Amino acid sequence: MKILVTGATGFTARHLIARLRREKGAVISGSDLAADAPSIPLDSYDACDITDAGQVADLVRKTGPQRVFHLAGLFRGGAPVLYRVNVMGAVNLFEAVKKNAPEAAVLAVGSAAEYGIWPPSEMPLGEDHPCRPAGPYGVSKYSMTLIAQDYARNEGLRVVVARPFNLVGAGMPATLMAGAIVQRIKSALAAGQSSIAVGNLEAQRDFLAIEDAVEAYVQFLQAGVWGQVLNVCSGRPSSIRSVLDTLLSFAPKTIAMVEDESLKRSNDAPIATGDPSRAQKACGFSPQITLQDALRSAWNAALT
Repeated sequence: MKILVTGATGFTARHLIARLRREKGAVISGSDLAADAPSIPLDSYDACDITDAGQVADLVRKTGPQRVFHLAGLFRGGAPVLYRVNVMGAVNLFEAVKKNAPEAAVLAVGSAAEYGIWPPSEMPLGEDHPCRPAGPYGVSKYSMTLIAQDYARNEGLRVVVARPFNLVGAGMPATLMAGAIVQRIKSALAAGQSSIAVGNLEAQRDFLAIEDAVEAYVQFLQAGVWGQVLNVCSGRPSSIRSVLDTLLSFAPKTIAMVEDESLKRSNDAPIATGDPSRAQKACGFSPQITLQDALRSAWNAALT
């Protein structure tokens, strides 16, 4: 089984590649902007700019994938770069697969940010819920989702879109909510500080262990639900306060939380949680790792 993973040096990709290593006969190729990726257990690696259609076409021709996990993308940046990378990068990949590996199964990773902000009465958010993304990142991911569905419907591409909520695990970057919290605590400990500034502690989010998320990605392609969007979530909301309390319980000394009004956002949703029932129906997906264990993995990795 020839497998291609774009964005191979990223947080999610590293966990996905470790999971794919358990697949019998897997030959795993990876690509990213970095010149090389020596610490990742790949069978081959190619530097590739996802926004360059020619490079992407060459990559797909060279690797001849039967499965493609499209994880390349940006979370931060202005609208032009987010649209160029997240939208046109996906178009380049879909076109390359259509022309050079038309039988390949493709998983494209979207985001819960596609839903936008909704009141608590609308929770949990299912895949048929209207999307009204509130910023360039969410807009770029929703655009990618619509494009992926169009390729499935009108071009015959075997593509499914995963829509993850808040992922937690070892190596998570500070661009993710829980990753930012871990880094803030770690910095306070290193500086000998006894407190950290925090924003809205009562907001609730749907957290999921990264190992469960990548397992879902593998199962989605095996299920063959082409053209569908599937939430990747636990269905259980947890407050930011509870996440902070758990992480602070791992610290070697007491760290206090000090609320800082400047860290609170006026447009912050009070709650955002997903409905996992479609994924469960499609392939029997069910999270196996508790939030506490996922946070402990993140904490331990941040200390190394």
